[in-house]
Amino acid sequence: MRTARLQLAGRVLKYGVLGVFAVAAIGPVLFALYTSFELPADYPRFVSFSRLTLSNYRYVFDNAPVLRWYANTAFVTFGVVLGAVVVNTMAGYALARIRYPGRALSFLIVLAILMVPLQAILIPLYLLVAQLGWLNSYQALIIPFIANPFLIFLMRQSFQNVPTDLEDAAAIDGAGRFRTFLKVAVPLTMSGIATQAILAGTWTWNSFMIPVTFTTDPNHYMMTVGLNSLQSQFYTLVTVQMAGVVLLTVPIVLMFVAFQRLIVPSFATAGIRG
Repeated sequence: MRTARLQLAGRVLKYGVLGVFAVAAIGPVLFALYTSFELPADYPRFVSFSRLTLSNYRYVFDNAPVLRWYANTAFVTFGVVLGAVVVNTMAGYALARIRYPGRALSFLIVLAILMVPLQAILIPLYLLVAQLGWLNSYQALIIPFIANPFLIFLMRQSFQNVPTDLEDAAAIDGAGRFRTFLKVAVPLTMSGIATQAILAGTWTWNSFMIPVTFTTDPNHYMMTVGLNSLQSQFYTLVTVQMAGVVLLTVPIVLMFVAFQRLIVPSFATAGIRG
């Protein structure tokens, strides 16, 4: 009886702590969502649901090219995700399976780059992009960010967890290295591939520092930069700003809700084998 009570108390404590963290995490999102439906004159008071309106969203769409910004963000995100899945998956497989001189050094370089913050390379990267004539272009927002050291590390760990016996069997059947990679290794690491696609998509969709540095033409703005320009134009209308925040956040939240079951197993197994 005492053991059962202790187990019940432990579960209550665990879920209570998790509930507190959940409320702390979702609270700002709920506040932004509620504020986005308020009239500017009602902010920051709480009012009845009968006074909530869609006028802030209409204001945003009437005074800014939001659909254009959405299209830019979706295009850049798709380009980065597609390139990342191809490049990082192949790089991770090479580090995990192909034995070549300097493989350990290559892995150490990937880990070293992982520790370098973006701010440290932003100016050299800007100068390179400017010399290539890529400012205010989609390739400036896509190509430099396809290869990602963290995603390479993630895929290396995913391939490390695939039994080598399966690939040896494929080699005995006459499959070459690339065919083994496509037919055996990739299908067994779909969780890791899906995880890196979701992470790359989330980082790109929410990115602000890169697009605000490389684009000055409103026609090439991504949502984050466009919403920042809304803040400078309509700084007194907090409710309008919150409507823009909701428009930026909803796609990412829906994506995480839909694919969260793929993310957890990949991170859970990422550090099992070195």
